[in-house]
Order: sequence, then structure tokens, then C-alpha cells
Amino acid sequence: MSHLFSRRLLAFASILITILLALNIFFTYRNSQEIENNRLLQEQTEEIKAALTKIAIDVIHNLDLGVRSYALFEDERYLYPYQVALNERQKVLSKLEKMLSQQNYPLTEFYRLRDSINFYTDLNRNFKRLVDNRQLTEFKQLADRDQGYHLWLQYERFSGHVHTFEDQIHSRATYQYEQALRNNYLIQLSLFLICIPTLLFTTFYTSRAFTLEAKLKDAESERVQLLFAQNEELEKKVLERTNEIQEKNQALNEKNMEIAAQNEELLQQQQSIASQRDMLSQQNQKLSEAQAIILTQNERLATEVEKKTKEIIAYNQQLEQFAFAAAHNLRSPVARILGLGEVLRLVSGKEEEKDIINHILSSVTTLDRVIKDLNVILEIKSNINAQLSKVDFNEEIKFIQANLEKEMMDAQCEITTSFEEAPSVVSVKAYVDSILFNLLSNALKYRSAERQLQLKLRTFNTEDFICLEIADNGIGIDLQTYGKDVFSLYKRFNTHTEGKGLGLYLVKMQATALGGRAEVSSIPNQGTTFRIYFKNHSVPSQI
Repeated sequence: MSHLFSRRLLAFASILITILLALNIFFTYRNSQEIENNRLLQEQTEEIKAALTKIAIDVIHNLDLGVRSYALFEDERYLYPYQVALNERQKVLSKLEKMLSQQNYPLTEFYRLRDSINFYTDLNRNFKRLVDNRQLTEFKQLADRDQGYHLWLQYERFSGHVHTFEDQIHSRATYQYEQALRNNYLIQLSLFLICIPTLLFTTFYTSRAFTLEAKLKDAESERVQLLFAQNEELEKKVLERTNEIQEKNQALNEKNMEIAAQNEELLQQQQSIASQRDMLSQQNQKLSEAQAIILTQNERLATEVEKKTKEIIAYNQQLEQFAFAAAHNLRSPVARILGLGEVLRLVSGKEEEKDIINHILSSVTTLDRVIKDLNVILEIKSNINAQLSKVDFNEEIKFIQANLEKEMMDAQCEITTSFEEAPSVVSVKAYVDSILFNLLSNALKYRSAERQLQLKLRTFNTEDFICLEIADNGIGIDLQTYGKDVFSLYKRFNTHTEGKGLGLYLVKMQATALGGRAEVSSIPNQGTTFRIYFKNHSVPSQI
């Protein structure tokens, strides 16, 4: 199963789970509404049924019971049910009318029953009046007609219709609730059947990712150990080269002392000749000519010695710079190749192997370019103009970014460039590469943990030089304390990052060898700005 298909499957499952969750929430909300509506309907049903019961007991029955008891015993205490019926009649009928109207029940039958109850109430008032007037014969005649029985039959029909209507409403509400509940069960079952495989699938790929991450960490640890061993070997070679340079400088000093001794001896000879000038007047002209010849030869010899001395010093500096540049510029592609080789040994997919092989070939190409440039440095001796070429700053920045790709991605570095004023310079390309590499890698090492690293590169013309300015927002350098040692060999000002204090030394020496200079300005905890002044050479005719 490909990674693309796996990601699409997870995305589809996530979307489906989200939809099902939304449906579950909807049906749960709907069920809650159904339960609430059903509860309200049940309460209304019970209230309507209670109101019907109150009509039967508190109105119809009490009217009949109160008047007949009063007529039988002629005691006003027995009129209490009658008074209750008169008080409750209007309230019960109004409440029942309101509730039936809310349920859209047809009120025609209710109105007929209400009119009958009102009529029967008036009839019972007449019964009471007859009893109060001692017209018992007329009372008995009217009472024998039993109007209450007909009212009771009318009430029974109306009550049955209302009960049937309320039962239908309750049945519909119960059915809707059960239907919503079934839908909710189906949604939850679908969620369960989809979430379990999705969780298992996600757990499997997460475990696989953790395993690969552990293997990559092991490979990175081996790469760090290899770099440490290479650094120790480089330090040993640098120390040996420094000793050789010191021995050559000592031999040069002895040669200078010998020349000085020869000059002193010649001066003594001149003084001796001058003291004998009066005695050897005839040979004065010849001696003067000989003295002039000797002085000319002496000056020529001193000039040649000085020239040879400068050539030796420049050559030794170039050899030293070559060793440092080789160590710095070869380390990154070699380490990248080793790391990719370890990863290639761990992966199993063909696509992943192809991708890693392409990265290895890219690193080998970069390594080949660095080796060619370092060979150019070896050929530079006394005449640096013989190796001059036009160097494009945009192309060089792309090359350095490719060489430091992993470090820049880890630091999330943001680079802005402005080379419009001076897009190129005539110089030694390998030296320019080394200067850019060292300054950019130095900015990556000493970036601030409190903010994203931002690099701003620009070029501009000044007098006989082209200035390359590189500014960062890193941790900065305390120039009041370390200013005199910034470009010194083996000088470091921070110990929390790897390094041997060679980068800035190389930058200073290479800029000087190119006939320019290097400057720095910095504010601690705000950033550092380096300015490299390249001598503005004219393009050689063979370029």
C-alpha cells in the first residue's frame, strides 16, 4: 500500500467519521427534542384528562349532589358541593378550552358540552330557588325529568372522543422518538465499525514512523562520531603544517641575518676605501664605479630577497588556507553521503531508494565541484590574477544553500538577497565560495533560539572594492571583549555549538590574499554583520 493511498484513505475515514459524528449529534439533539415534546404532550394529556374528570366530579356531580342534598335535609351545609361546582365550573372549562385549542382539537363538541353545562347550572340554580321558596312540588316535577343524566351521556361521548384524540397524539410522538432512536443506534454502530479499523491503521503507521525515526537517530550518532574523528585528524595536520611554517620562517630569518652581515661588511669595506681615497687618488674613479656596481647589486639582491620572502609567506598562507578550506568544504557533502548511505541501508521501498540515490548523486556532484575548486587553490601561488574569473553572487549563494540544505531546513532559515548594485566580482571563485560557506555556516551555528534565523545579503560598490555584506539576527558577539580575536586562529566565543575556530580565520586570510579585507560589527543578542571587501580586478584577457 503506497503512502499516497494510505494518506487518502486516512483522510476519507476522518471525513466520514466527522460526518457520522455530526449526524450523531443531530439525532441525539432530535431525540432530546422528541423526549421533551413527548413529556409535554403527556403532561397536557394528563391535564386534559384531569380537567375532564373535574368537569364530571367538581361540576356535574357536585351540582346535582349539592341541590338534592339541600332539598332532602333543608340544611345549608349540604350546599357546599353546589358552591364548589359554581366556583370551579368557569375555570375548568376555560383551561380545557385553552389546552384543546393548543392541540388543534375541533372545539364544536366542546362548545355544545359547555352550553349544556351552563344550562344545567342555571337549572340547579332554579332548583335551589324552588327549595328556598318551599315549592317542593314543582321541585320534584322538574327533578323527575333528570336533565343531569342526559348531560352525563353527552359528557361521556365528549370524554371518549378526547381520550381517543390524546392517545393518537401520544402514539405519533412515541413512534417518532423510537424512529430517531433507531437512527441514532445505526449512526453509532457505523462510527464503531469505521473508527476501530482507522485507529488500528493509524497505530500501525505511527509505530512504523517511530521505528524509522530511531534508526535515523542512530545513523546521525554515527555521523557525529565520524566527524569528530575527522576533526581530530585535521587538527593534527594543521599542527604539523604550522611547525613546518615556523621552521621555514626561522630559516628565512637566518638568511636575512646573513645578508645584514654581508651589508655591514660591505659598509666597512667602503669606509676603508674612503680612508685610502687620498692615497689612491689615481684609482678613485675605478673604485667609485666599482662601488656603484656593488650598491646596485646589493639593492637588486635585497629586492629579490624581499620578493622571495613575500612569495614564501604567501605560498605558506595559501597552503594553510587550502588545508582549512578542504576540511570545511569537504566535510558537509561527505557527511551527507555517509548519512544517506546509512538511510539507504535501512529503507526497503524502491521509490525511497531511488530518492536517496538521487540525493547521494547530488552530494557527489557537490563534492566533485569542491575538489575541483580546491585544486584551483593549490595552483594559486604568487600571481593571483592568473586564476581570476567572473564570479556571480546569485549562483554562488545557490551553491552554498545546496551544500547547507539540511542545516538550513533544521534552522528554518529565511534568506533575502540584494545583488543588483554589484551582481558579480572578478576574483578567485574558490576563495569566494569558501568565504560564503564559512560565513553562512557560522550564522547557522550561532543563531538565536528565541527567534527564526533571518539572513540578509547585499553587495555595493565602494572606492576600489566591491563589498559583500552578510547580516544575521543571531546571538551576536561581544566585540568589546573579543573584538581583537574575532579573526584569530582557534578562537571561539561560544561553547554550546560545534566548531574549532577556523571559519572566520579562513575568511580573513582569503579576503587578504585577494587584496581586500574583512570587517565585523555586532550587538550581543541582536545580531552580527560581516563585510568582505573584494578588490575590483579587471577581467583578464583570457577570460
